[in-house]
Amino acid sequence: MSFISILSRFFKRIKSHDGNYDLSSRWVHYSNGLILDSKNSGQPVWMVGSIWFEKWFHSLEDKLELSLGKRLIQASSEELEYYLLSNRIFAPKNNNIDDWKHLIMDFHQKGLGTFSFYGEDGTDVKLLITDYSNINIAIGYLSSAWEYMSGKRYKSSWADSESSILLTLSPSSDTFPPPVASINLSQHRREKSVSNSSEWWEMLSLGSEGCWYIQNSRKLIISSDMFEKFITSSIPFIQLNRKSRYDNYKWNDIDASNSTWWSASAESSRELFILQSFHIMIREIKDWKKVGYNHLQKTGLGAIIDVENYDDGDGIIFTLHSLFHPSITCGILLACWERANGRNGKLEFTKNENHFSLKIFSGQSVSEDIS
Repeated sequence: MSFISILSRFFKRIKSHDGNYDLSSRWVHYSNGLILDSKNSGQPVWMVGSIWFEKWFHSLEDKLELSLGKRLIQASSEELEYYLLSNRIFAPKNNNIDDWKHLIMDFHQKGLGTFSFYGEDGTDVKLLITDYSNINIAIGYLSSAWEYMSGKRYKSSWADSESSILLTLSPSSDTFPPPVASINLSQHRREKSVSNSSEWWEMLSLGSEGCWYIQNSRKLIISSDMFEKFITSSIPFIQLNRKSRYDNYKWNDIDASNSTWWSASAESSRELFILQSFHIMIREIKDWKKVGYNHLQKTGLGAIIDVENYDDGDGIIFTLHSLFHPSITCGILLACWERANGRNGKLEFTKNENHFSLKIFSGQSVSEDIS
């Protein structure tokens, strides 16, 4: 790579890092507890801490006894291809990915880091990804972007370090049908309004390119479409691991394979929340709505619309109208209940005609500690 090209890239990065990537205008908080993508037909997204997501992902792999990296790469690739096709995004005419302003901004806004063209080796193409937040999502994203721009299919391989990935794309004769949108059944068609999220965005701080933080936690954007594609591609490989707390989750009207995945995901979320040692203080039942706001709504996982005690106060029923995905929300709410009550609980999830019902009740005697 010549000195002039390195110097040009350096000044390009300085310029592109000005401003805040217009994050608050793209990721919009709504009254139903979701964050919707204003540039992608209102697609629900999860604004998750990148470290939290990485730990959740590895816990999910452990519980399902599967290696899921390729499944996440596939989901990321298919999600971006569908986004580019459905929104008719134009690629640069000169096929120079460094000039693709729309893609660069999208990569930054999703908190994925930054990328640049590295070079060619025969028919192989090399891309450099730096300051990445998730290796699998970044690889799937850029592999798909290059295929879209070039109109050809490629196989990917890579070498990575703690801060960078050298992605190699080799021409492939494989053919795949164009991806289709995933169906998100966790959002009811109810009236919703934009929520005031200024307090949330006031805590925004910028790091290097494509790195941004809320309350010192680096954020990563996970779309509902990618999450559903990840689930769909994972389920055919599932075998039940009886060592996990699967019996503590009941998913009404959900088939066995999905139930297993959802339970592993929920349990991973519950365990991570417990390890964070949040203090959950409930003086009266209405306090649960504030808990929901702090631990669900801020990141797009849903909002508690109603809450009521049952079974002489030993259990509780939450009502929500919309969810990013039931498994994440249910795992976190179960953990909140356990932190508030000091004992293990069980959860039953039901999808009704116009809302979701989450019933949590004691799963053991009061004397036993939560784990």
